[in-house]
Amino acid sequence: MTQRNFHLVIRHSYFVISLSLVLLLTGGCDRGSPAPAATTSPTGNGIVRGRVFLVGDPPPRRIIPGSPNCPDESIVVGPAGGLKNVVVFLADAPAGPMIDSNPALLDQINCMYVPHVLALHAGQTLRIKSSDALMHNVNLQCAVNPQANFGFAAPGQKDMQFASPEAPFRVKCDVHPWMSAWIGVFDHPWFAVTGEDGSFTISHVPPGTYTLAAWHEALPRQQQRITVSDASPADVMFNFHQ
Repeated sequence: MTQRNFHLVIRHSYFVISLSLVLLLTGGCDRGSPAPAATTSPTGNGIVRGRVFLVGDPPPRRIIPGSPNCPDESIVVGPAGGLKNVVVFLADAPAGPMIDSNPALLDQINCMYVPHVLALHAGQTLRIKSSDALMHNVNLQCAVNPQANFGFAAPGQKDMQFASPEAPFRVKCDVHPWMSAWIGVFDHPWFAVTGEDGSFTISHVPPGTYTLAAWHEALPRQQQRITVSDASPADVMFNFHQ
């Protein structure tokens, strides 16, 4: 073997050994192997829907003493007995992605908070607004998130966010003590607040068995076990008693 051929053999061997080491460390380039599965959001096509009722005669709606004709919203019942302002949510759901990224709005209209009960996802923007041409303040009495207090001398708005989930907490105005609202913060998107007729709908629920809870500011919390599938909606009813 000539000296030139000897060097060629050595260089070729070095190349083969180097390539083998690269393939060993990287796992090779087998294009026939399946790619890793993409990470998907833990949502599904299940729907939880239903109504919340107050059993028995509803209390008469009264005007809050000292207010400019503002009705008490602690218990609001529709004509067919549906209970408004109930937060319905999956109590044992894993943390889930934010589905609605639009700001949740809490307004101040005619010396009342609108809506009276609000729920949103942690990290979602809460837009606090005043539509009144008078002085207000919004005192957020959080227990988990930092407490906050915003003043409004005229119509305006303020955006903020909550970092952590938290059970519904009270919001009040120190200037007008009859003004009251409640805000619940969740780390998943499976929650709703009942409307005028007590109805609610929770969408994009992954199939499974859950504890569905119903919270009301003046009545004991209720819950029940439900099973959710993609095939058909899970219909649920809650009956609250005074």
